[in-house]
Amino acid sequence: MNRFVFVCAALALSACAADPQPQTAAPAKRAVTPPGGQWEVTQALAVDPTGGNVAPYLGQKVGLYDKSAGDPTGRSCDKPVYMGWEASVASVVGSTAKGDDPRPVMEVTCKGEAFGTYVGMADGSLVTRVNNWLLTLNRVPAETAKAPEPVKMAEPPKPEPKPEPAKMAEPDTRTIVYLASYRTEKQAQAGWKVLAKKSPILAKQQPVFNHVDLPKKGKWVRLYGLAGDEAERAAICKQVGKLVDECGSRLRE
Repeated sequence: MNRFVFVCAALALSACAADPQPQTAAPAKRAVTPPGGQWEVTQALAVDPTGGNVAPYLGQKVGLYDKSAGDPTGRSCDKPVYMGWEASVASVVGSTAKGDDPRPVMEVTCKGEAFGTYVGMADGSLVTRVNNWLLTLNRVPAETAKAPEPVKMAEPPKPEPKPEPAKMAEPDTRTIVYLASYRTEKQAQAGWKVLAKKSPILAKQQPVFNHVDLPKKGKWVRLYGLAGDEAERAAICKQVGKLVDECGSRLRE
């Protein structure tokens, strides 16, 4: 009889051990849209002794886009997957975090492996746990989050245009026309001024001087104008009229 009671008791204990224990249900995850933009680690709280007072993650920029993601350690992923659920901050990042109210949680995976888990806070910041650090990330303002403009490569200097060859002045085909002779060039210049006032043709040109030394007559300065043809030659002499005696003398040209 005592043996029976013992066996029954043993069976009862086995049955109790086989009863399923109550378990916390895993959160129902769903695909979520990433917040986009860049986020910066602005605060870091040591959860456990770290051996240093300054977190190496402060100032780190983290991008959370549809087709790319980063994390506070500097890693990057080109095919991130975002899943979300709701839970308390402490249940996600550790007991040091305050607050039991359910908060939106976003999990990032990359190629099937965990890449980061973030809790959305009421002030718009994100909280995550990296090693022994509790990190707070704030969105970087759009105007400062713009990617730097690509550096423009300096264009090679354009070759300087080759100077056009100087055009040779056309030769003056006009012929000289004798006007008068003077003792000095100064007198010849004065004579030219007088004649140019009478001749519109001479007024448009410069005088021509020729210094000669004549036997028994000494040194003289012969004054000439220029004519394009015989008709212009005759016109010059007609215009100066009686101011000169031997206008157009071939012997003095």
